[in-house]
Amino acid sequence: MKIAIGSDHAGFHYKEMIKEYLEREGHEVKDFGTFSDEPVDYPLYIRPVAVSVAGGDYERGIVLGGSGNGEAMAANRIKGIRCALCWNSESAVLARRHNNANMISIGERMISKEDAIEIVRLWLETPFEGGRHIPRIRMLDDTEASRLRRGFGGQGSQKPEYRMTERGDRGLATFAEASATREDGDHVPSVSSRKKDKDDFNVVISFGYILYSEGKKQIEFKVDPGLKGPTIIHVPSLDTWMKDIPEWAKGRREEIIGRLEKRCKHMIYEFEEF
Repeated sequence: MKIAIGSDHAGFHYKEMIKEYLEREGHEVKDFGTFSDEPVDYPLYIRPVAVSVAGGDYERGIVLGGSGNGEAMAANRIKGIRCALCWNSESAVLARRHNNANMISIGERMISKEDAIEIVRLWLETPFEGGRHIPRIRMLDDTEASRLRRGFGGQGSQKPEYRMTERGDRGLATFAEASATREDGDHVPSVSSRKKDKDDFNVVISFGYILYSEGKKQIEFKVDPGLKGPTIIHVPSLDTWMKDIPEWAKGRREEIIGRLEKRCKHMIYEFEEF
């Protein structure tokens, strides 16, 4: 599993211990710092961990501090993050089973080393229970969905559609990027679903659409966010694809949809053909 980890100075020693444990267990670990016990400001080290998990670069995230409270708060400011403050085995198990927590926060000054390792182990091994918890998770992740659904047509839309667009990069920021500002009004980096990759394609994920682009060649897929179930991503059926999709994308349906799937790993979603 790919796991991101970070701490402030008060969580540094447990971070190093947990990182070693994870690597021994065969996990791929990215350490976002801090790298000593010299005093630092925890948001500077926690936010990058949360952004990397929300963006799909890492599957899980672990953050640490003195109590773990501030670290959990900082992580949960990032859309798509469900960071649970864990203080014993039961809280770790329930964080996964009921809350599908993709991050946990641990307080070095609150628990023993043995308990910290056990929390991490149980959290990694426990599956999400699903069922009645799914709509609640959607409510956590889609706090703006009702308002945005009105703006995009939402589930009341009559016909799924895709569009070729010639839009440039301006205006393609996700809702999370657009709303991420400091209190003084300056823009700060936040969750971005828009990623340039070595294969030279971009994917922008927003509440109402997913935009796939290769340079100026773009296809926009309709998205219906839902509070009571998974987000629905509308894609053309094979027949529709071959009939209506532009020439540059014909014969590449599986490739392009596979790329979308890779970018949507952090979401609860379903593809729906039309």
